Amino acid sequence: MLKRAVVISALLTQFFCLQATGQNGCATTGQSNLYCLIPTAFHTPAGDFNFFNTSFATALSQLPLATPASGIIYEMVNGVLTESTRSYGPIMSERAETTGRHKLFVGFTYQHFSFSSIDGTSLHDVPIVFTFHTPTDVVYTATANHISTAVNQYAGYATYGLTNRVDVSIAVPFDRISMGVSSTGTEYSTTSNAQASFQEYIPGVASGFGDVVLAAKGTAWSGERSALAFGAELRLPSGDALNFLGSGAVGVKPYAAWSRKGRVSPHANLGYQWNSDSVLARNSAGQEQQLPGYFLYYFGADMEAMKRLTIIADFLGEEFFNAPRVSSPTQVSIPNRGLSFPSIEPFNGSYAANNLAIGAKVNAWKNLLITANLSIRLNNGGLRANVVPLIGASYTF
Repeated sequence: MLKRAVVISALLTQFFCLQATGQNGCATTGQSNLYCLIPTAFHTPAGDFNFFNTSFATALSQLPLATPASGIIYEMVNGVLTESTRSYGPIMSERAETTGRHKLFVGFTYQHFSFSSIDGTSLHDVPIVFTFHTPTDVVYTATANHISTAVNQYAGYATYGLTNRVDVSIAVPFDRISMGVSSTGTEYSTTSNAQASFQEYIPGVASGFGDVVLAAKGTAWSGERSALAFGAELRLPSGDALNFLGSGAVGVKPYAAWSRKGRVSPHANLGYQWNSDSVLARNSAGQEQQLPGYFLYYFGADMEAMKRLTIIADFLGEEFFNAPRVSSPTQVSIPNRGLSFPSIEPFNGSYAANNLAIGAKVNAWKNLLITANLSIRLNNGGLRANVVPLIGASYTF
């Protein structure tokens, strides 16, 4: 006779936990964080089948923030500090111009991420077949799973112009993350006709400050109409990684930004994000590994549609390297039962995550800008949301 509770625990442990009890603090402290949500609830030992955790952490560590740069920028013209552009600039990418000497920009944005797929497989229907070895049997469990993951991100920004050519900035996100897993499955013995079915649902919520980002940008060359800047961002692992509020890794992103002034202002960015080891990216031996890095290539244009209104369109491309992924569902046969079921499988590989960002900035009053944006998914790589809305407000002093 199959022991249903044992097999259910094995399924849930494999799906959400890492290698060893005590390595992540779950069993030793009894904490009920999102990383250890299911094993805490079911009092199970830790396992090594953690591809969803790693994929989720990879996406979480790369959640895009709006650009911490002022839409209203200044430069010295004949000794007078003068507003220098007609357009208010991009939202999700950088332009080469800086804020202006001793100018202070402060801003706030809200974004909502509702993840809908992982490598093209809908999170509303994730099929997994796994095996569980007992002293006398090998049990196959065929499951259909519904996984909901959503992030509400609130971010505050400040940018200060050290000189006419150099800005320094900080971004501080606050996240509220909710997860829920519904699993329905049937266990099959391979030595008898015994089988048993189960159904489980477990939710979890966490909130807190995320990873703080420090940045600097300097204009290296400025012509009559065009400019080129170089910058770098440093992401600090300040968020609670075991509650998915942070990546658990240091991140460094050098980049270059080019832009051209005018009523229509094209711009382009190139950069690379490097990440350190993270507790969320352990291998099967329990060793921490690097979160995947990525190469970014952004390009688009912002345009003065009318006085006080700028509209923006950007292609946001990111190429991830040696990242945790899941395969498309393939059929897995159950020995001695004449049955087969679809199942995803984990693997490592590169993928592109491309989005189209469409937005607008409105000069509501003096130097107050109101911002709105939609980031639309263009392909299926990684853990993705179909549409990410953003609203925000900023002011330049």
